[in-house]
Amino acid sequence: MRALSTNNTVVTTLLFTALLFCHATRAAPPPSKAACNAALQAALVTNLDFGDYEGAVAGTITVDTAGARTTTGPLLAGGTVSAAAYDVWTTLAGCEKRNITVTVPGSVTLTGPATMTANNFTKNPANKFKLTAPGVSTRVTVGATLNSAAAQATGGYTVPFSIQFTH
Repeated sequence: MRALSTNNTVVTTLLFTALLFCHATRAAPPPSKAACNAALQAALVTNLDFGDYEGAVAGTITVDTAGARTTTGPLLAGGTVSAAAYDVWTTLAGCEKRNITVTVPGSVTLTGPATMTANNFTKNPANKFKLTAPGVSTRVTVGATLNSAAAQATGGYTVPFSIQFTH
């Protein structure tokens, strides 16, 4: 009779321990979307720069998300060329589990000695992405196409555009 009682006690203890373990490992739900958006951070690393070119001929200059430049007319003439780059991270644990959407403009007007437009903005990653951990940044790059008129006025132009990062 005593052996049965010992086995019964062991089974009960193991069952209680197993239930306690399962309860302790249950993951907490992620923070709310609003809390994650408030904790989302982005820092500009590099501005979008189309470099120098001779604007006697109309056409386009495209800088892709890797910073490579191509043209459909204007003669490229060196200068600094770069895609825009942003480091994106969160300060709140659990938010790395939520998707991040990057919104780029459809078209912007550059200002300088005259005006030009930039459009066909591209981004890398191209779709939604997730962060790996709080405080660990992910690099997001942005390219675009510059539309230059024939005999475009020479000088410096600025590209005022904004990028939006949201959960």
